[in-house]
Amino acid sequence: MSSSYEQPRLAALYDIENPGRWDQDFYLDMAVELGARDVVDLGCGTGVLAVDLAGRGLRVTGVDPAAAMLDLARGRPGADQVTWRRGEAADLPDSAADLVVMAGHVAQLFVADADWHQALRHCRRTLRDGGHLAFEMRDPAAQAWHGWTRATTREVLPHPDGGRYQAWVEVVTESHDDTGVTVVLHGHTVLGSGEHVVTPETLRFRSRDRLAADLADAGLAVLKTWGDWDRSPVGSGSLELIVLAGTGPT
Repeated sequence: MSSSYEQPRLAALYDIENPGRWDQDFYLDMAVELGARDVVDLGCGTGVLAVDLAGRGLRVTGVDPAAAMLDLARGRPGADQVTWRRGEAADLPDSAADLVVMAGHVAQLFVADADWHQALRHCRRTLRDGGHLAFEMRDPAAQAWHGWTRATTREVLPHPDGGRYQAWVEVVTESHDDTGVTVVLHGHTVLGSGEHVVTPETLRFRSRDRLAADLADAGLAVLKTWGDWDRSPVGSGSLELIVLAGTGPT
């Protein structure tokens, strides 16, 4: 997990730096289409998706390991309709959900394969028979990290307390192995005071075939995979691997 998520002053900037609603709207529509009643938002962050799901009349549990993010989630309008829990996949109850969602590329924060496999097994455990798991991962074939430089990602943004600040990301290292690509990057934040905060983050990129195999090992089967939020298929120009998996034999 990025250390910025544990720092209240940086967590408060998350929604400013991630204003898009493509993934939230995608998962909201999916939850309705699947007829989900109980939803777990795993890695719920500041709670945007969880609150919106609850606003659709669903019973929602938002789970995140970062106290600073959960504090922001609990302060969001409509937050009282959501059950908030500080924890991880291992803390999910048995057979409690029809749908588990990992939005915001949370799946890429499971860097070690053992941790990823364990998280998938916990998701399967918390799903009822006939339930679904949905998440997205940047397609490693697109090698998007090659474009993550100060020149291409630097933004000057409004600070919630007034004034403006700068933010950008830069890749430090990338490494390849048989099961995927690991990218280490630094997030840079320059506050109005001139203070320059650097936070490290490590992301794991797994291929479509690797994801299917990992899901199968956890008792889940891939039902659909899309290449973008408009539900276009995965192709040579796809940036995303958006996966919908269903429960299978345990």
